[in-house]
Amino acid sequence: MITVAFIVLRRIDYQKHILLKRILLTGFGIAAVSFVIIEALVFTQLNANDPEEADYVIILGSGIKGTELSLTLKQRLDASLDYIRSHPQTPVIVSGGQGPGESIPEALAMKNYLVDQGISPTQVIMEDRSTSTQENMAFSKKIIDASGLEHPKIMIVTSDYHMFRSKYLAAKNGYAAEYGISAPSPGYLKPINMIREYFASVKAFI
Repeated sequence: MITVAFIVLRRIDYQKHILLKRILLTGFGIAAVSFVIIEALVFTQLNANDPEEADYVIILGSGIKGTELSLTLKQRLDASLDYIRSHPQTPVIVSGGQGPGESIPEALAMKNYLVDQGISPTQVIMEDRSTSTQENMAFSKKIIDASGLEHPKIMIVTSDYHMFRSKYLAAKNGYAAEYGISAPSPGYLKPINMIREYFASVKAFI
């Protein structure tokens, strides 16, 4: 898309279309500034490891193949284990629905993995309808609201590049406080993920 746009823009005679040139330059300037700002915000949460006490832990899904965890999802679950084991009374919501190529909901695969790691099944609550980060937060909030807890403090567990947007959407959904544990992500995928987060964050802001 960038290549096609570049070819098209090169064909424009800017001597005849001065106003168009100004509009394009302004648009590119705004895009460049917003990209730098948003990426800086994303970077602030890459190594999040908040020690605070939370009312609930929410682990965000990230795709499965059939019934097998994706590498990203396994990394998120592994990142949560130390906190969950040290807080056995804190409920854990595993959040993720069922998408194409998935034989079961992500939430079920996540719960099965945690139980295999020695976590009590009674500590894990499944939210198995969500298909986006916004829905992760909204549907998990409904589960917490149904328990009678108002203004919950949550510990979000997700990938490092995804933490800023997750906390932002959690705040928009009315949680009292949003803490986080960032899971590492493969270095070779980080550039693509960071660029994707720019567009996803713009969408979240809008």
